[in-house]
Amino acid sequence: MPRTIFAAILALVVFAGPLAGQEDERPNILFILTDDHRPDGMGCYGNESIRTPNFDRIAAEGARLDSFYVAAPLCCPSRAAFLSGLWPHQNGVMNNQGGPDLAKGTPTIATALAHAGYVTGFVGKAHMGGDPRRWDFSETPVWLPGGGSKHEDPTLFVDGERKNVEGLVTQIFADAATRWIEEHKEDRWFLWLATTSPHKPYLRDPDHPYRLSEIRPPPLWPEGEPLSDADWEGYYSTISMLDAEVGRVLAKLAETGQLDRTFIFVAGDNGFMHGSHGYPAKSVWFEEATRVPALARWPGRIRAGTAVKAPIVAVDLFPTLSEIAGAPVPEGLEATSMLPALTGGEPRRKIAGSELAGGRRGVNEWQMVRSDDLKYVREGSGAEHLYDLVADPDEGTDLAKDSKRAKDLERMREVHAKWLADTPK
Repeated sequence: MPRTIFAAILALVVFAGPLAGQEDERPNILFILTDDHRPDGMGCYGNESIRTPNFDRIAAEGARLDSFYVAAPLCCPSRAAFLSGLWPHQNGVMNNQGGPDLAKGTPTIATALAHAGYVTGFVGKAHMGGDPRRWDFSETPVWLPGGGSKHEDPTLFVDGERKNVEGLVTQIFADAATRWIEEHKEDRWFLWLATTSPHKPYLRDPDHPYRLSEIRPPPLWPEGEPLSDADWEGYYSTISMLDAEVGRVLAKLAETGQLDRTFIFVAGDNGFMHGSHGYPAKSVWFEEATRVPALARWPGRIRAGTAVKAPIVAVDLFPTLSEIAGAPVPEGLEATSMLPALTGGEPRRKIAGSELAGGRRGVNEWQMVRSDDLKYVREGSGAEHLYDLVADPDEGTDLAKDSKRAKDLERMREVHAKWLADTPK
């Protein structure tokens, strides 16, 4: 459904690239969006059980974001927020039901970067309305319209035509990405590469085997529940396979001389509970679902080995890429560029949040905000939850009814109210 804020954005935004006669030193931009990726799903986040050398390399040569939150821990609303810079309650995509999509004419990252002179490409999982051309991507060589796919011989859209494609879906996407990067090595480009991995079904890749004995149970794993019930070996093997395909994309960038003049950003579309707190999937407010691994690499601007502790949210990708591309940010966005936080400056975001309507496991509707060490959740029923993420990072103790934390609860109610006021529909 159209929102009045969309019209205001369209009327006010004016895009600008480099001035005439100036050398264009803006980088290419590669955004890699993974699927159902837990925040501990990379070795660079301290997981000694998993093998992710290419993700770890990006972190070592750039930045690891330790408090990166998705706008909603579910595919469609999360992707809509990444694309638009608007929160779910603003852009209208609140859940996966009915194939929701952004309203026609909603400016996206692709809109902004195309007007700034970038060639824009989309490869991989689309979901939402199922067609990335609706979001102003000019080139869409290979994409998956729906939410998931089998690994082998998937049905995809190739240059706009529905086809059965031989091979493994993650490799097919990586192949398409490397071809596109080769074709546009003389251009200024933006590529959105959205994988289906590590979303189910998992791939027990013989090149990346795991044994259950290698894998440590996550925090607050239900006592007595076997790890085998959640297929951790398959999940980890799928992540390692994905990491290898990301390595091929990095190799193509290096081969074509583009690696160090490309801003690379990696993030999950949402986390995955995988049994933590007794929840099998996502759609809940716990850190395993709302927080995701996120990495950024940009030599000369982002210092190698940077760890960003400040909270950042998926909506912030739009203004970040706009700033990099020299495209003014549309007015009316609460989202703010993460570049200062990535490059050693003062972080601009003070309140992080996430939300969902129509969740699973009895959680119908909720909104979450984080400020400093505290996380506050308000359910649609009015029930409240409060966690101290420093003293209790596993969220094992709900402080909402602790009389000693009454002032904290009241302060976080005010933070929640401010966030709503700052993000009007």
